[in-house]
Amino acid sequence: MKSILVPAINAGFKADIILPSSKSVSNRVLIIRALCDENFEIHHLSDADDTSVLQQIIDDDSDDIFCGAGGTTLRFFLALCAAKNRSVKISGTDRLNKRPLKPLIDALVDLGCEFEYFHQPYFPPLRIVTSKLTGRELMIKADVSSQFITALMLIAPTIENGLTIHLDKPPVSFSYIQMTASLMEYFDVKVIFSEDKIIVPPQTYTSKSFSVPADWSNAAYWFGIVAINPAVEVLLKNTSADHLQGDVILLDWMKLFGVNAEVIGNDLRVYNEHISVPSFLHLNLMNHPDLAQPLAVVAAALGVDCLLEGLSTLKLKETDRISAVKTELEKVGVSVDATDNSLHVRGKINRDLLSNVVFDSYDDHRMAMSMAMLAAMNTSITINDPEVVNKSYPGFFSELLKLSD
Repeated sequence: MKSILVPAINAGFKADIILPSSKSVSNRVLIIRALCDENFEIHHLSDADDTSVLQQIIDDDSDDIFCGAGGTTLRFFLALCAAKNRSVKISGTDRLNKRPLKPLIDALVDLGCEFEYFHQPYFPPLRIVTSKLTGRELMIKADVSSQFITALMLIAPTIENGLTIHLDKPPVSFSYIQMTASLMEYFDVKVIFSEDKIIVPPQTYTSKSFSVPADWSNAAYWFGIVAINPAVEVLLKNTSADHLQGDVILLDWMKLFGVNAEVIGNDLRVYNEHISVPSFLHLNLMNHPDLAQPLAVVAAALGVDCLLEGLSTLKLKETDRISAVKTELEKVGVSVDATDNSLHVRGKINRDLLSNVVFDSYDDHRMAMSMAMLAAMNTSITINDPEVVNKSYPGFFSELLKLSD
């Protein structure tokens, strides 16, 4: 297995860092464009693998489509094909073919879609046999993935009679549902939130150019590095406090670790205020699950007793992220208590162990980038399968080298 040696990040380094464009925003806008009557230009589209694959398969008119490893790629594309009554076989990587789809498939069947399964019901590979969607009121499980709700919201205005989505409980990752609604409204589609339901009347998207902002989920790793090594400072280029992305909450949460940010023109200066960090932190990440891994690693590096809850979706991601974080942090002397919904990080990383440990990435981009932050403890870090970062941040390791000798 290929590995990478990340050089130690030394005190006093400053660097201009290029964040990738938001994968989440890019993927939603690609689906909206595919549903528009006229094409429009998307500026600064993400170069992440998930987005590149989605763009490619939207333009591919074959009847056998491979979606790679992206959950949003497959789920959004599946709904798009149903909306367009496109008969197509859809599959993904082995891991993606095991990730849940049932709530989305059940909803599409209720709307008038018929599926054929090749191995196991509700899992890829599968084929859309026929689809003539007619709007109605749906009840959907809201505690598995916000991507199911987003996929239905995106196609809802094009469905005869529109769509009303009833949520059986408060949804996980609600910030991503709000992102979807904001983007739909940018393209002149009205979304109505009413208590436990989402109403999208039949409407038409308006074609208009769009510029994708920088990715706040991936900003977490640079904030984390500055937290771990207080003498490091980064300037995140072309980055603003983007209201579309819920993970902008980093600006508040990272202050708890002594990290602040200052707007300088179109950029964001991230620096350490050299204050004492709390001995205990308790955060609920139900709406921000992508921040769990970097926050857990930062807490372990600083020796902060940290309880992260609201993590029920993490076991169903690229890997079981709860188990992966526990395993990797325990390699370097940290005690981690894990449940299906939480991580409790206790103790501090033993720096003497870092140079002798090889961290695994679990085919998960966020695991690789989270463990790479530990180079900020002024020691080199070895990580297996570093190319997994291409899923969301292809340039991550080259940017990281800017902070090394």
